Amino acid sequence: MHLKVKRALRESITDTLLGTVINFPINYAILLVCLQLSFTTLETTIALTVLMFFMAVLRKAAIRLWFERKYEIRRDSTALAQRQSD
Repeated sequence: MHLKVKRALRESITDTLLGTVINFPINYAILLVCLQLSFTTLETTIALTVLMFFMAVLRKAAIRLWFERKYEIRRDSTALAQRQSD
């Protein structure tokens, strides 16, 4: 399998697993608050969608930056090793 495909799969699996772990308790808390405030089904859906959207954007940006930094470190160390061997 091509290196870029492996990296993309690893990143997307990591993001999805982390999203599941983060979103479950947040989803529960939002639902609890919405029920206590007697929100309608539509209001609850809007609240969940808006809050989960922003959480997903923040999480995805953090994951992307973490993986990019990881790849840069590997790229830099490989380039350094090649220069030293020349």
